[in-house]
Amino acid sequence: MTDSFNFSRSYTYKEQAARSLTWGHHFLLLNILLSIFVGTAYVYAAPVTDGFLAFAYLILTLCGHMAFICCVLYLLILFPLSFIGNFRAYRVLAVILAVLFFTILLVDVKLYLYVKVHLGLNVLRLIFTQLDFNTGLNYNFLFIAVPIVLIFELCFAKIATAYLYSYKGRKLIYIRGIIAVLTACFVSSHCIHIWADAVNYQQVTMLRSAFPAHYPMTAKSFLESHGWIADEASGPHADFALTFPLEPIEQAEQPNFRNVITVFINGVSQQDINAADTPVLYALKGQAYSYENHYLPYTSIEDNLFAASYGLPRLYRSSVSENRVLPPVLTEMFRQDYLIRVLESRSAQLKLRTAESGSTGLNSLRIEDLLTNQSVILKAREILTHAQGSQHFALTLMLNDLLEAKSSASYAAHLQNTDRALGQLMQTLVDTGRRQDTVIIVTALAGRPEAEPNAALHYDRSRQHVPLILCTPGAGAQNISVLSSLYDLAPTIGAQALGIVSPPSIYSVGYDLTSLPDRDFIVSDSDDITLIGRTQTAVYLSDGQAVIERASGSSAVRPNLADLISAMRELNRFQE
Repeated sequence: MTDSFNFSRSYTYKEQAARSLTWGHHFLLLNILLSIFVGTAYVYAAPVTDGFLAFAYLILTLCGHMAFICCVLYLLILFPLSFIGNFRAYRVLAVILAVLFFTILLVDVKLYLYVKVHLGLNVLRLIFTQLDFNTGLNYNFLFIAVPIVLIFELCFAKIATAYLYSYKGRKLIYIRGIIAVLTACFVSSHCIHIWADAVNYQQVTMLRSAFPAHYPMTAKSFLESHGWIADEASGPHADFALTFPLEPIEQAEQPNFRNVITVFINGVSQQDINAADTPVLYALKGQAYSYENHYLPYTSIEDNLFAASYGLPRLYRSSVSENRVLPPVLTEMFRQDYLIRVLESRSAQLKLRTAESGSTGLNSLRIEDLLTNQSVILKAREILTHAQGSQHFALTLMLNDLLEAKSSASYAAHLQNTDRALGQLMQTLVDTGRRQDTVIIVTALAGRPEAEPNAALHYDRSRQHVPLILCTPGAGAQNISVLSSLYDLAPTIGAQALGIVSPPSIYSVGYDLTSLPDRDFIVSDSDDITLIGRTQTAVYLSDGQAVIERASGSSAVRPNLADLISAMRELNRFQE
């Protein structure tokens, strides 16, 4: 009698293994149910599709595939461990391995929620080097989630053990029913995908990468899951909800407000700045921050103006226009009662006062259309002369004469006249005592026009390489070689002129030019995804292929999925 209640007695190896096998099956079933619950996050974050069939495919795949992953891991790991002949050790190892599995699964869920990609060797650099606490790509939640998972696993181990001791040959029908349902889900989901792939039904095929280890992630499938490759009915860049800025923008307790003058010499290139042709700009470059690797993200002047005004990629242009969202920097200028003026010289390529430019960020301002670059600068000098001493001003000068040049001689003449007029503007700043309290930015929205652009290139680096000169009070001369772009203008004005202390990442994809990081590339979202590096440009085409473009021409390369993931993370930062 006493021996029958002595649980400390020794069991044979066969008994230990049999107990481990039976216990493991029930432990597996409980973990399958937990994995399906966790996997609902993939359904939530999956690409938006229309139709009941796509939703049904998601639910069937959720149940079938998550169960399949658990079963595979059981067969590969837990099933062989059941033959170690120690039931107690087996249970401990099973709990530890289950907690480890769900920790990895939770990391994958977090990664998919924010960048729509799953764990793999090609995303390890993203995980370990690009954690960003301002955009949510961090894993602090694991400090709470892992202990909760551990509690669940300990409970599962207790339940499986209790069932083991109470089991007396009974076979529960509901367990068979669950297994049959999960098997049917797995088979039916694959049948639906086979049919959808055969008839090219993209509402289903675009979901094949929604779950981990379900389909190998490629550049094409990655772009497809982000809506960059879509069917003809919906087209790319589907509508999305805009969250901009991500958080309320904060200022310093006692901000030091400064004046701002932004000069866009449209049509000038980096190589045009020299002592012979542009002595004023060349001298200014030697007195300020000069950015030697400044590239325009777009070929369209309006898109570049939007990038400069908002610090955002052009995919947000229609959304901010529809929602009537003003640039945060401009909103702060209105709040501080800045004198704001936009002056442009007449050009057929840029007409700010037309309806087409309504989403560039300058549509609500007083825009004055003048005849030439010299007229624009003369008007700016008049504004500076008559401005009240206590009122801050923000002037934007669009100098477009270079875009209208019909010959090399005409271009050179316009460039010299513009340079001379800029010298007069700088002198006026000195004469009015505003030079030491003004942030000056000189750059371009378009590079030097060419009679015959290189149609073989998706991105002509020589045309898009333009100067950028930043003059801030108290700053010395410095040539900066890290990459910069028009995205950086709004954060720079916010930090240097308006006292904004919020991280630029909450209202821009750019950085303050005075503290630029050494980034690998600048992202541009034209019809293709373009990653502009310091020495070369990578273009990811709409079919998922990639090419590298240099001055010598284009060459096909293997897509770098890690860079593409980082780029899409930047592009999608302000999408809900």
